[in-house]
Amino acid sequence: MDDYCEANAFPEEKYKSIPKENLILFGIYSVTKNGEGCSFERLVKECFTLFPKAFAFSRYPEWPDSLKFDRQMRTLRERGWIVGGAKTTISLTKFGGKITEETEQMLAGSKLTREVNQKHLRGADTALIHSLRESAAFKRFLENKERFSITEMELRALLRCTLETPPRVLKQNLQYSKNLASDYDERELFNFLEACEKILPTKVA
Repeated sequence: MDDYCEANAFPEEKYKSIPKENLILFGIYSVTKNGEGCSFERLVKECFTLFPKAFAFSRYPEWPDSLKFDRQMRTLRERGWIVGGAKTTISLTKFGGKITEETEQMLAGSKLTREVNQKHLRGADTALIHSLRESAAFKRFLENKERFSITEMELRALLRCTLETPPRVLKQNLQYSKNLASDYDERELFNFLEACEKILPTKVA
């Protein structure tokens, strides 16, 4: 292991019981906190630097094992905690940020400091909730839940996606909206979004 990793790594006892998903979220935060874009390669380097024992090859501990990120990254996207992937920059969603704060507290016991306009984010979230509640599709759902249906075109418009938006991103946007509905205690809206989810392909690339 090089001197940089040794100098910046957390002690293993600080992170050995923390799920890798949480450590990856913290790694994304660590990369982006100063305005740097987080590519997949940069994330692998950061996580290996901070948590070498968790992300190294078992037989070659001086090297990071990128395969240890595959399943965790899929899980983080499915939960709506991150956006982006191997071919794009990666960033935290609002919900991923909350988990990152909890992870930081487990690692160091102090609050994260972010240059984020939380008031603006809250306003954008409120606008999205209002847009979903006022949609024709949601009103149809409330009128007849058992016979409710929605086309993919209508769902894409509802989630502010175009025809060119990849199915993976469509699913991420839907998951984010579900997380938001849950966060705002909008039970009917959450159920509506779950009903919408049924038209998505079972496997999304």
